[in-house]
Amino acid sequence: MIRIAACVVAVAVVAVVLGAALALGSTFLPAAIRPFGVVAAAPPPLPPRTGVWPVNFTLYGNASTGWGFTAATISNPGPNITVFYGDTVNLTLIGNDLQTSHSWFIDYDNSMTPTDDEPNSPPFNGPAEPSLIVWSFQALQPGNWTYRCGMHPNSMTGAIQVLAQPRPVNLTLIGDSTRGWGFSNATIRIPGPPLVVMWGTNLTLTLLADFPTDSAPHNWFIDYSGDLAMSPGEPASPDFNDPVGKIIVWSMPRSEQQTGNWTYRCHVHPNTMTGNISIVGGPPPQLPRGTIPLITGIMVGALGFVLVFAAVYHVRAVRATKRSR
Repeated sequence: MIRIAACVVAVAVVAVVLGAALALGSTFLPAAIRPFGVVAAAPPPLPPRTGVWPVNFTLYGNASTGWGFTAATISNPGPNITVFYGDTVNLTLIGNDLQTSHSWFIDYDNSMTPTDDEPNSPPFNGPAEPSLIVWSFQALQPGNWTYRCGMHPNSMTGAIQVLAQPRPVNLTLIGDSTRGWGFSNATIRIPGPPLVVMWGTNLTLTLLADFPTDSAPHNWFIDYSGDLAMSPGEPASPDFNDPVGKIIVWSMPRSEQQTGNWTYRCHVHPNTMTGNISIVGGPPPQLPRGTIPLITGIMVGALGFVLVFAAVYHVRAVRATKRSR
């Protein structure tokens, strides 16, 4: 019986440790950042982000000569393409040979054939197909890849690099102590313009006051705690408009970015100078100090129950053994 009790305790400990490892690993590993060259299941599409516009490329395709940014520069391999993680990429695809069907796809697994998790355009330039199509995809797999034609995967190739970091974002915000925030003097309002950025983005803000009507000092910070005041760990700019007319250019530290929907404010005028910022695509937000995650709390409670049960069982087993002697 003593051995049985010991086995129960050992199994419980192993189960809790493995469960915690799986829970923490699946919950806190940033899905947005993956090693170069490693293919994972296609992530869900990203929402439109503030200050990030689609990137546009035109590619001419020919079954025998490859791809080119112009009809005169077609080659195999075709031109190199570099984009940032999360970019929406607009491709204008044009056939350069007579009624020969083509498509464009990223060959993540180098199988020479498009698969369901690979960006893959509709066919074009065939007898019953348009000679030109405009097609879009989101760059969601960081790494160095080969793009191909689905019908001519050997003679129509090229290199595409998806950088692991999101595209840098530069925004200008104008603040007024009574009217709020805006991208321009004419658009200042309460709440200010909603901002959507990707976790890990190099976000740079140019901050200035509604000069000369506003002479008060201001700053910009994200109120993670919702207490209307700046707290340690919350991204916060230096003051601007102090002295009057002072403009600052400030970059939000990546180490202080937390995934979620938050309120940004001015610490001097936290009620009138507010707006919403969504940080998407990263790990879950950090919990306040002293807070135990639900799954971890349940596991700790279960472990405690099992240990108490095993201890009681052990004591009874020892007593029963002594009585039987």
